[in-house]
Amino acid sequence: MLFPSFDFLVFIIPVLLVFWAASGRPVVRALFLLGASYFFYMAGPRLDPPGTPWYYAGLLLFSTVLDFACGHAMHRHAAAARSSDPAVADPARRARNAALGLSLVGNLGLLAYFKYTDFFFSIATDFSEAFGLPFAAPVMHTLLPVGISFYTFQSLSYSIDVWRERLDPEPSFLRFALFVSFFPQLVAGPIVRASEFLPQLHRGPRITALGIEEGLFRIFKGLAKKVLLGDWIASQFTDPIFASPDMYTSAEVLIALYAFTLQLYADFSGYSDIAIGVARLMGYEIPENFDRPHQALDVGEFWRRWHMTLSTWLRDYLFFPLGGSRGSAGRTYFNLWLTMFLVGMWHYKAGTSWNFVIYANLQAGAILFNRWNRIRDRDGPAGSRWVKTLGLAASTGAAMYALGRFGLDLQPTHAQFLAALAFGGFVFVAWLPVTGTTLNNVAHIVLTFHFTVLTRVFFRAETFDSAKTMIVALLSFDPAHLVRPGLMTPWLVAALVGGTAYHFTPKRWVDESAFGLFRRLPGPVLGLAMGLLALGIMKIAAGGPRAFIYFDF
Repeated sequence: MLFPSFDFLVFIIPVLLVFWAASGRPVVRALFLLGASYFFYMAGPRLDPPGTPWYYAGLLLFSTVLDFACGHAMHRHAAAARSSDPAVADPARRARNAALGLSLVGNLGLLAYFKYTDFFFSIATDFSEAFGLPFAAPVMHTLLPVGISFYTFQSLSYSIDVWRERLDPEPSFLRFALFVSFFPQLVAGPIVRASEFLPQLHRGPRITALGIEEGLFRIFKGLAKKVLLGDWIASQFTDPIFASPDMYTSAEVLIALYAFTLQLYADFSGYSDIAIGVARLMGYEIPENFDRPHQALDVGEFWRRWHMTLSTWLRDYLFFPLGGSRGSAGRTYFNLWLTMFLVGMWHYKAGTSWNFVIYANLQAGAILFNRWNRIRDRDGPAGSRWVKTLGLAASTGAAMYALGRFGLDLQPTHAQFLAALAFGGFVFVAWLPVTGTTLNNVAHIVLTFHFTVLTRVFFRAETFDSAKTMIVALLSFDPAHLVRPGLMTPWLVAALVGGTAYHFTPKRWVDESAFGLFRRLPGPVLGLAMGLLALGIMKIAAGGPRAFIYFDF
């Protein structure tokens, strides 16, 4: 079921009425909300081609039962595992580790099968062809269950925290099942941890007038982002160009990347806004997922602001357990690379082959550079510092040349340009102070923004060949052929410029000023604004609502 649809309106109004009416009966309220969450999931988005079938809710139930049982199994052996007697402690530790291992294998195994089977077969086929070995990959007809990348991480946070003894196991299966399947954020996040949400289910919802106002404001803002920016930009501009990039000029391809950057942010942050708003209408708090990511000074900060619940999840459950930055420099860089590589690969979708391997490594490489640039010695002899900097820059340029020439099949001149761009960018950013004047900060923001925009070639392109075509188009820039008349209407230009400018405004302008204005609007004016938004949604979604982009992940 899609948020910007009449189906959801028909669904959410009775859900809220019954939920509020049952506020004094916690068991009835939880049972009703659990049933509504499963109905929301099984109703699915009505798309063409159809989405995943209703019975994939069985996978959601499987993860729920598995982690609930594993959590209690770990807790039963917790006291014995702390015993000073090895004969008592060792079997208990093994039992706890086995329960955790079962949870990890069950959840990540399902995720790997449904999400990455296509990837593994594609990579195996490419390697076999490279070495001249016959290999016929089996044809798989798996459909990615909507939300599996989100709810597996969500339920795993519970198992891991119980194993770490940072969380007591939930005694009520009903409450635990509701935590895993809570419908506002079930299919596209934010990723909510057990330690954040289960305590709220124990104390009951806290519904206030301010909370309802905040919820309505977030829903209004999210719908405007999703439909008026995300969907409209996609249908008017980005979708046609990414579908046939060879039919468009270099300038049009480049503008499509800027447009997709805005579309992606509007789509995903819009979903998060609506999810947070709907939860607030029921008195629940779920975490923020975005914090003006394109205002980041470097790529590391970008990922701390973009899809924050995924980045912090991998930080807390992968980077820190690996040792974080407490070990040697080499180990720290490896931990950073692996964490960021998995952040990138988490976004993989079927059919994109090597796209997300390259995308993940580009993001990870930028993170490693950020760390090196932040902690390197800036007070030693200038000569030795610049020798090291130029050596690392040359290595980066060589890696980019190899990627361009042998990975992307670029012409030598294009691969050389890509290498020169990487070398020059490395040296320039290393020369810039990390912090300082406003002009310096603007330079860092502009460079980080363009890195994220250009690397999104691999994020958005439908296939690896399509990504290659777009890169060739970008590197073969022809100033004689810019944007053809009629491709970009004045309304589209206004949406692109206005939407991008909105993102770079101070956060308080929206969270404080705009919300304050929203609260002061008279009821009739607010109703008129809602009506106009609904009319806009109907006009733009005349052919049917569009699925959120992160449903593919």
